[in-house]
Amino acid sequence: MKDKDEILKMEICECGQKSVADAIEIFQDTSLPFKKAKKLVTECNKSCCRVPLMKIYDMTQFGRYDYDEIGYVIEQRLERIKRLGGGEDDDV
Repeated sequence: MKDKDEILKMEICECGQKSVADAIEIFQDTSLPFKKAKKLVTECNKSCCRVPLMKIYDMTQFGRYDYDEIGYVIEQRLERIKRLGGGEDDDV
C-alpha cells in the first residue's frame, strides 16, 4: 500500500492534470454541488475519474479522508484504462 504522501501526489484525472491534494483543496474551498465542483478539478465532462472524485468529495464533506481507499480506487481506474486501452488479454 502507498503512504499518504504518495497518494496525495497521485494524478486524479489526466484531463485536468490535478493531484489528489489539488482535488481535496478545491473541494474544501468550494460550496458547489459535486457535478460543478468536479469540473473545477477535471476541467472536463468525462466520467473516467468520477468514482475517486466522488469519494474525495464525500470525504471532504465528512472531514475525514481514507487515503488507502482513495489510492485503491485510483489504481482500479488506472488498471481498467490500461486493460481497455492497452489491448491486454486477462484470462479470468
